[in-house]
Parts: sequence; C-alpha cells; structure tokens
Amino acid sequence: MLVVSIGVQSIGRHIRSRGVKIFFFMLAFVGIFVHEMAHFIISNLFGVKTGRVKVKYFRDDKMGIAPHGSVALPEFKRNSFIQTFVISVAPLIICTFLFLFCIDIVYNIRTEPWIDVMAMFFIVSLFIGSEPSGQDMRLIGLTFKKDPKYSLYQIFLVVVSGLIVSFFVDLYFISLPFEVLYYIEYFIFVALLYFCFKCTFWVIGKVTSAIGSKINKTNVSNPKFLTRKRRFKAFRKEKEKEAQW
Repeated sequence: MLVVSIGVQSIGRHIRSRGVKIFFFMLAFVGIFVHEMAHFIISNLFGVKTGRVKVKYFRDDKMGIAPHGSVALPEFKRNSFIQTFVISVAPLIICTFLFLFCIDIVYNIRTEPWIDVMAMFFIVSLFIGSEPSGQDMRLIGLTFKKDPKYSLYQIFLVVVSGLIVSFFVDLYFISLPFEVLYYIEYFIFVALLYFCFKCTFWVIGKVTSAIGSKINKTNVSNPKFLTRKRRFKAFRKEKEKEAQW
C-alpha cells in the first residue's frame, strides 16, 4: 500500500493536462480527508488530545489548488512512543483497511455498476492519502528520543503481542460479512494483548518492589521504563507552538 501510494503521488506530480490534474486533485482531496480523519480518530482512541482539524482544497494564499490538511496537537509532549507511532501511521493502516473493503465490494459483493466505479475511484484516493507525511515520521523520531528505554519497552511488547496473535490466534471460526473485518479483529487483539502484558508487568513490578522493600527494609522502586507516569500526571503547560500531524 505504501509503495503504490508513493508511485501514485509521483504520477500525479507529472500530470500536465489541466483537466486530468483537476480530477487528480479532487481524488487527492478525498484521500487527504481520510488521512486527517485517520489521525483524528486514532488519536482519540489512544487518549491523545487533538485540536483543530483542517482539510483544505486550495492553497493557504488562495492562489492555486493544493489539497492539504492537518490535525493540531496542543499537548504533543505528553504522548508516549506507541501513541505517536500508531497515530502517525494511522492513515496507512486505515487506508489499507478501507482498500480491502473496497476490494470486497468490487469482487465479492453483487452491487450496482456505479457503486463499483465509485469504489475504484475511492481506491485511487486512498492510494494518494495513505502515505505518512514527513511530519508524521519526524514526530515518531522526536517521541522516541524523548524516552528511548520506555520506547524500546513498548516496541518489545508490541512485537511479542503481534507474534503471539499471528501464531496462536485463529479468528476464522467467526462468521463475518467482510474479509477485511478479520484483519481489523487481529489488529484489535494485538492491541488488547499489548495492554494485558503492560498491566501484567506493571503488577509484577509493584509486587517485586513491595517484597524487596519488606526484606531489605528500604524503598525499592521499579525501573523507570516500567513505571512511566500517566500522561495527565506528567503534563506541564508550556508556552510553545503546538505540533500537528
């Protein structure tokens, strides 16, 4: 999906026909709308506060067509690595799910011809809007550098959760109307297993600290990367320009 997205955008930049260019911009506007809404929806699902959502068809100076958008992040510094990573690649994830849904409509479901045509146009829009922007990738790097140990700990939990789900979980005994829903279920199971591991290690750390404190008669604390403060406790207001996806 990512490779095709890069290719479609490259083709779009080399279009010279005015009519085709305008049509491409219209498809791009739809893709960018999905891109920004993916950021917005996943941000709220992962407990990240968002500001204004902007999706524009024209350039900011109103001198030409240039579809673009953004989602403001008034409290970006409170985000953990996993929050920033998933939200930054959310357009790629959501667009992939929507692409698979469109494929189901075109090839596996009997619909009216005009619906199939609309689905194909929507697929092109998804290709245009699915690629994470340079700003998305930059924010991932910034968050990782902020707390490398905790970031690596989160990556470890995600990898373990993904491997367990891929090898030991089979959801195809459930009857679902669309093939894409199975992939979404697996994604949800990885997220649930991640949080189960995180809570388990947190409890083990607390119990170990309590036992150690009683035996040694001194306060024993968990490693910092296991006891990262919750976001709403770590927040301090700062006068800075808000980040955005």
